[in-house]
Amino acid sequence: MIGTRQTRSSRWWTGRSGQAAERTLVCLPYAGGGPQTYQDWEGLLPTATSVLAVTPPGRGRRFGETPCRDVPSMVLPLTGELAVTLDGPYTLFGHSLGATTAFELCREIRRRGLRGPTALVVSGRQAPDLPWTEAPISGLPDAEFADALRELGGTPEAVLQQPELMRILLPSLRADFAIVEAYRYQDEAPLDIPILALAGTDDRRAPVRRMSGWARQTNASFTLRTVRGGHFFVDTEPAVVTGLLSAVV
Repeated sequence: MIGTRQTRSSRWWTGRSGQAAERTLVCLPYAGGGPQTYQDWEGLLPTATSVLAVTPPGRGRRFGETPCRDVPSMVLPLTGELAVTLDGPYTLFGHSLGATTAFELCREIRRRGLRGPTALVVSGRQAPDLPWTEAPISGLPDAEFADALRELGGTPEAVLQQPELMRILLPSLRADFAIVEAYRYQDEAPLDIPILALAGTDDRRAPVRRMSGWARQTNASFTLRTVRGGHFFVDTEPAVVTGLLSAVV
């Protein structure tokens, strides 16, 4: 039966076993995010689609683990996990930092000669070969870092207002933004799978004109769609996002 293997036994995944699934959507989180973003998506996607959400080190049930601070430390172990977990067709989806991770995951899968995804969906992230122009925030003092998170959005104000909770969360949050700031694109051949790019209509960090450059990363089809909202439209418009995903999963 097409589906997934060892879903529950891997610390990397949050999701159902998927034994009745014909296809799988693998979701990678944005900086500071986790699998909770995708917890209701299975009910919004086509029947027989299983959702596996990545749980990074230092997050959720992996809280005691050292957070990743660069793309390879996330991508290299994830590539091996995918190889032993999935035995059917799958699509990779990533939002913001997750889009970069999903893209580099595709390239590492290709290097190893493993079975790749049927499509890559990148959301809320400028094309990887464009220079990163945002000011670095990962090394800011705690108060300034919290202010930067507040300006970016995505972190509830109730969390930002709790110093004890923020002290617990800061290491993984800083590590995620360190990944964003340290990432440097290396030129390789374009992928041979379709890419769907999703851009928020009011997303200053990844506007349509900077998302369109993802077309350079594939020899297959490229589609760009817009979703109403700012950078975190993936949280505010889940029905719209999953509706667009339904065309590729």
